[in-house]
Parts: sequence; structure tokens; C-alpha cells
Amino acid sequence: MPCHTESRAETRGIRKGNQNLIKNNHPTLRYKTSQKVPMPVADLKLGMYVAELDRPWEGTPFLFQGFTIETEQELEVLAEYCDTVVIDIESSVDFQIHAKARKSPAAKTQTRSVTKRHETVEQAIRRAQSTHVTSSRMIRTIMDDVRLGKSVDTPAAREAVTECVDSVIANQDAIALLTRIREKDEYTSQHSLSVSILTVALGRHMGMDRNELIDLGMCGLLHDVGKVMIPDEVLLKPGKLDDAEMDVMRGHTTHGRDVLMSSSGAPLKALDVAHAHHERFNGSGYPRGLTESQITPYTRMVAITDTFDAITTDRVYSNSRANMEAFRILSKGRNTHWDAKLVIGFVEAIGVYPAGTAVELNNRMIGIVVETHPTLKLRPKLVLTHTQEGPLNPPVLLDLATQLKDERGEPLQIGRVLRPSVADVSLHTLRDRGVLDNLAGLPRFEQLFARQVGQSPA
Repeated sequence: MPCHTESRAETRGIRKGNQNLIKNNHPTLRYKTSQKVPMPVADLKLGMYVAELDRPWEGTPFLFQGFTIETEQELEVLAEYCDTVVIDIESSVDFQIHAKARKSPAAKTQTRSVTKRHETVEQAIRRAQSTHVTSSRMIRTIMDDVRLGKSVDTPAAREAVTECVDSVIANQDAIALLTRIREKDEYTSQHSLSVSILTVALGRHMGMDRNELIDLGMCGLLHDVGKVMIPDEVLLKPGKLDDAEMDVMRGHTTHGRDVLMSSSGAPLKALDVAHAHHERFNGSGYPRGLTESQITPYTRMVAITDTFDAITTDRVYSNSRANMEAFRILSKGRNTHWDAKLVIGFVEAIGVYPAGTAVELNNRMIGIVVETHPTLKLRPKLVLTHTQEGPLNPPVLLDLATQLKDERGEPLQIGRVLRPSVADVSLHTLRDRGVLDNLAGLPRFEQLFARQVGQSPA
């Protein structure tokens, strides 16, 4: 639709009508570099960063000069106001990029078998639960052994990591979902397992083969093993650490390296990652103040996943923050703290709404993401737990990639991300009620929709 000039009153009316839509925008990724090109509104896609309009920003309902297109509604609003816009290619996030195979023919062959999702989350969840329970028990045992002065049982660790890698290859969301079920008193062990799985997901997206993923998973699993050597009064302090306490905490990287050096069969890469995962490209990290050229590829990966998991998890001294806030922090630190390509790869690998994210739809239903779509990153699969009237019993499975409209025929999409405590959505409860065990048996949204409109489900 072509741009037009409204009166001030008309503009205010339109702005008020669309304000809720735009105000509820999720935080977006910002990049410093720029490559701007004009583009017809009809050619815009989700993930593109709109830098300029063909009319003044003040005459539109958009609150910020520059934003990433994250919903179909935003595309509709842009079409309502403009013919063309200017997009910033470098600031855009291509949520539809497939995993990139590496250059060698052998790597391409291995990548094809590893990057393809083999099972749906409904098929993979039970095996993932068994793997998660076994792996959680194993990492707790490793931490207890190290605390007692024993070496790391590296064969047992490799066996558990191998199961996790195979679970990620089958369906990474199934096991990633389970890592979001946390207990505060087991933060270190659960964080280590989560970082292992997230790093394997990143490595898989970047085209690594199965054996490389196992080595990478070992690095993620053992990266924080040195924390068991930190006194509880520092490790579990609920408030901010003073300078002396921070020095003690920073010692976990050296402790981790030393523990793994004394453990038979520990991969050399894991020693490096344990020692260097808090190093940063600009030399501001610890313990040695390494710079970009001195930080190895596996360490670069774990540094990103370690940061993301720490930000998005409740700890004794801080509450969890939203995934998009973590993405924004990682994006801001591209090139100064973290590898820029790996930061973007990580967002692509786990999706804008990773498994375990609590969301509210634009029809006010509430649920938890259980599976991302391989290409449609903004349209995941959800377990719906609440409507405006109250809890759903049983919960309902909704695949936004195929269910595009709600019961009124209106576009159906995610409106905003919620904290689980605010949303009254608990993965613990879904697990304890057996919902996660029986995703395949849950009623589908289209069945609920059919009942509401008086039709029989297809």
C-alpha cells in the first residue's frame, strides 16, 4: 500500500491503535557494522533490520528508529505505511539460514547426517529424559569425586556426553528443554550439563561431525569443574563479591585446569577450555588476559554458551533474565568479547525462542516452547497451559508453523516472552504430571479450535 500523508489527528489515532503491537516488541539484536540497501516492502522478510523508512518516523506507530522485523504483524504495519524501506544487511538476523557445511568433502558428508533433525520432539522426549537423568547423575558424581580429592572419571563422562550428542542429533530441543528444569542448590552441575548440550547444538549447527561434537561436549561438561574447589561462602554468597572474594572465584579456572591435568584421559582441549573460558577477545578476561588470536575455537564456543546459560538461569545471587536479553548482551560483545560469527551461529542454532521459553500468544494463551522450527524460528511448537479463562487440563500442543490462525480466524503468533514465575508455567510441574512424557498424546490446538467452533476435528 503506498505511503500517504495523514493529519496529525489521524496519525495519532493510527498510532494509538498500533501502539500495543509495537510496544511489546522483544529486545532486538544490534550490530555496529552497516550495509544499507533499499528494498520494497513486499520483499521484506522476518529477521531483517529496518534502518530507514520512506517517510518520517514520527508519522508511524514505530517507537524506535530502527528495529528488527520479528512478527508478521510488523510486516503488515510496514505495508500500511510505506512502499520501500532501507534495510541494514549487517544488522539483520537471518532466522532461515540453514546450518553451513564446512568446505572439505568429508566434512560435508558428515554434516548431512548430523545436522538433519531425525525425530520430532514427541518422538525424542522419552529417550532424552533417560539421557538427561543419567547425565545429571554422572556430573553430580564427578563434582562429588573432585570435592573429595579424586580425579575425574573421564570414561564415564565421555559415555554420558556421547548419549547427549546422540540425543542432540536426534532432536536437540528435546534434551535442551529438560536442561531448563533446574534446582538452585545444584547450579554448578546442572549448568555444566546445560553448557555441554548448548555447545554441542552450536557445534552441530556449524557443521562439526559426531566425534568432534563428543570432544566439544566433554569441554562443555568439564569447563566449570574447578568450581567445586571454591569455598561455599564465596561460591554460594547471595550478594555481590568483594575484590578478595572475586579473586578466589576467578581461581576456579586454574583449579579446573589442574584437576583435569591430574585426570587420566582428559582431553587436552578440555584443559584449555576449563582454563580459558572466561578470556575475552580484547584481553579483559581472566586468568591470563588472552586476546583473540590466543583463544582456541572450542574455548570460543564454550565462552558463548557459558555466558548465555548463566544469564538465563536463576542463581543464588541473581534472577534469570530473558533469552533476548542474553542475545543482546552477546551481540553487544561481538568482536570485543566473543567471536562474532559464533554469536550469530548460536542464535541461529537455538532459535529466538529456545525450548523452555514461556510465552504469551496474541490471543492471550500462555505456554512453553518445546520445539523450534528448522527454518521458521519465530513459529515454534508449544505446550499451551493457560487460556484467559484459566489453566488447560490437559495442556494442548500447538505448532505455530502449521497453525497460522486462531479460533476467530485472526493471525496467531507469539506476542511476548514471559518469566515462568509470572506466567504460572512450570516445567517442573509439567514433568511431574507426566505431560513431558506424553507430548504425543496431548490434544492438538486444531482439535480445541474445532470444538470451540462446533466442528469435528479433521
